[in-house]
Amino acid sequence: MRWTVVLVLAACGGAPPRGPAPIAKPDPGPLVAKRAAADRTPVDPIVALTPVIGADVSWLAPGQAQLELDGPPIENPGGGRPIEVAIIDEHGNRVRVAVRLDHARFSLWTDRNRLFGVIRRTQRVVAGFDRMGDAHATVNAGARVKRIGHRNAETRIRYFGALEVEGWVPDAVLGDSGPMHEPRGRFPSGHRTLMVSPGAVIRSEPKWAGDELAVMANGYFLDTLNELEDGWTEVSYDDGDVSIRGFVSTRLPPGQVHRPKTDPELQPVPITPNTKVASGTCLYSRVKGDPIGYIVGDREVDLADADLGWFTLTIDSPWGPISFAARGATRSDLTPCAPVGTVPPPTPPPAPVPPSVP
Repeated sequence: MRWTVVLVLAACGGAPPRGPAPIAKPDPGPLVAKRAAADRTPVDPIVALTPVIGADVSWLAPGQAQLELDGPPIENPGGGRPIEVAIIDEHGNRVRVAVRLDHARFSLWTDRNRLFGVIRRTQRVVAGFDRMGDAHATVNAGARVKRIGHRNAETRIRYFGALEVEGWVPDAVLGDSGPMHEPRGRFPSGHRTLMVSPGAVIRSEPKWAGDELAVMANGYFLDTLNELEDGWTEVSYDDGDVSIRGFVSTRLPPGQVHRPKTDPELQPVPITPNTKVASGTCLYSRVKGDPIGYIVGDREVDLADADLGWFTLTIDSPWGPISFAARGATRSDLTPCAPVGTVPPPTPPPAPVPPSVP
């Protein structure tokens, strides 16, 4: 029996046999983003305005904001003190925050970089070369700081209070929110008090070239630890936000203090109210828009006609006057939307006076 062998040889340099072409897979990025958006629980802006005892809070610097994500900007940027808010939603570099004022609660959108950082745990601040000695500047958990720089896994922060502290901390100790924290004044130490002027620099060493640990900003008093030569004094300072130990000289020129800018000429003019509206009156983002807030207590506002069944309702705020939309059959009968029990009940209208009997 003869066997016939057939050999199939590939041409020299040819490609080896291949299976079926692989099926191209779509880029998972957009799919993941869409799935995440679909899975995210929708935010009810009215429910989110109710304060929650023990919940974390955030701090916001007033500035450009919008009532809707793509809405017109609020023209009066405001300024001054940080505002306590709660983050309720986010979109890219924008955050939606719940604003809870004494006379109104509402939500708005603003840039994330307007949020203060919140120190999550007590942390030593590195101003220059950290010698890890007794001299130090430490920020305590709950202190709010401005982020002013970033490198690798560290953030440069600036704390402003009785003293100003600037330096580097690990990213891990910073958050956008934290537990409620009430700043407390200077803790008495029992040491003799040293009075200094704003701008006095506390350094890491008793020499002018020592690292700058802190600068006196809104305070005047430090605790004296030791009197040294050439006008230097070893000092300390402690309050609810910071703990400082270093060296100060009253002979050296003052350092720079970065005070918040509050130009009185740029402050917005308060509204001229013309109507009192009932507690719980609903605030809409625009005419025929979504409800995003409500009035707390019976309040004087500026109310103007806008459209059939709609009005423009303007209130004062840390941003200056903000105009919302209000809905109702008449100016004295506006739609409420505050959840039950979250605001004082509206004052009932006066009882009608019975006609006099002749």
